[in-house]
Amino acid sequence: MLEYNKFDSRYDIRLARKDDIPDIMRFIDLHWKKGHIMATNRSFFEYEFLEEDGTVNFVLAIDRDKNTIESMHGFLRSSHDYSNMYVWGTFWMTLPDNMPFLGVEVYKRTRALAHAKEHLDIGANPRTNIPLQAKIFRRYTGKMDHYYMLSDRIEDFKIASVVNRADCHSHQESDSMDIVRFKSIEEIKSLYDFNSHKNDRPYKDAWYIDHRFFNNPGYDYEVYGLCEKNECVAIAVFRRQPYNNRYAIRFVDYIGDQNYFHFLGKFLRDSVNSDGCEYIDFYCHGFNNDEIERSGLVLLNEHDHNVIPNYFAPYEQKNIDIWIAADDDQNLFTKADGDQDRPNIIR
Repeated sequence: MLEYNKFDSRYDIRLARKDDIPDIMRFIDLHWKKGHIMATNRSFFEYEFLEEDGTVNFVLAIDRDKNTIESMHGFLRSSHDYSNMYVWGTFWMTLPDNMPFLGVEVYKRTRALAHAKEHLDIGANPRTNIPLQAKIFRRYTGKMDHYYMLSDRIEDFKIASVVNRADCHSHQESDSMDIVRFKSIEEIKSLYDFNSHKNDRPYKDAWYIDHRFFNNPGYDYEVYGLCEKNECVAIAVFRRQPYNNRYAIRFVDYIGDQNYFHFLGKFLRDSVNSDGCEYIDFYCHGFNNDEIERSGLVLLNEHDHNVIPNYFAPYEQKNIDIWIAADDDQNLFTKADGDQDRPNIIR
């Protein structure tokens, strides 16, 4: 429940509405980043943030006298199950010359206004946001693990930089199970029991998978199920990232029972050895590391001097750390969460 305080005398702090969209986009363009896709492409903005009831997934602090946005915080929903819904934060910014801690107040109200079970953060700035999360909000913070698998067929890497291959082959299980590619959310719903995963943190429902992957206007995703006996026990999502006449496979999400993760091993090895593929990578936090390593993925080690890039628009051949924040260490994070796998341009 919201408690009103001194901020409310000066600001109208509320959930955004559809008629606020032009002002939010202008705020992003002027104060966040000039030419940002969310400042220039309204249809994509609406796809990401506009709800069917006309509300927009931004919390705004509007100066009552000037009628201007002075602080804002966007969020993305993990489901449309409002009894079991998590949100990831994005676009958190406050203009100068406002009441002290206005941004903190906007952040604190986001969970209640979004009716969220928990407010998660991914891609937080380790110099500014992470210390604030730890010291002011007293939240759990951490750095995501970055796993990868190199192609056996390529020696002259053009995307990655491979100095040491000696530690790039971990133990891989020989067991396998059926890996089925899904073309629609209806196919998943016929095999995957969403209700049995209500306690997952965060819980991702059918709406989320359909909206985030099958209908995404910016990226093409490949959605697979790990299946046995006509039952899907987990969902794995991939995206091909082309560059310099080669491509990398971004393993961006794993939803479901982690005990089956290692069964992806043969599928991953066959995929990474496809023509033109250099590597598969997987950012995650909170996962069972033993299961991941049994699949043949290895943890990126700064001491072996290999580089597995994360940025492609523009491309940067450097390793990138991704930081997270949550109430505790029981949530799972992957690359597709929040806005971490969002395009800068729409084809």
